[in-house]
Amino acid sequence: MAEQRMKSYEMIPERFKKRYLDFYDELYHPERSVLDLRTKELVAIAASVTAGCQGCFRGHVLKAVRAGATREEIGEAISVAVAINAATVVDRTDIANEKFDLVRKLWENGADNLDDADKTTP
Repeated sequence: MAEQRMKSYEMIPERFKKRYLDFYDELYHPERSVLDLRTKELVAIAASVTAGCQGCFRGHVLKAVRAGATREEIGEAISVAVAINAATVVDRTDIANEKFDLVRKLWENGADNLDDADKTTP
């Protein structure tokens, strides 16, 4: 792993920083890795997009290209992240609807029950 570290690492206590960096180094250890570096970087791109880490995204795109990833592969990895995030919105909507029973209260029982639907709003 590259020796260049972000400045924010300076704010982390040494014992925690060491554990994180040891984990990261082990994750990318070529002799003990199950995934090849190109695949691992494509996964990291999707995870970076999903996590909203811009610095991670930039770094992993560069690493993926160096590991032989094509523009199409990177684009597909990003598309997987987009699809998972879209599914998350649907999932969260389903959970909220189930919790508040909005479809039944608002549409199946008619507009006369709008006051009942409002009672479940936090």
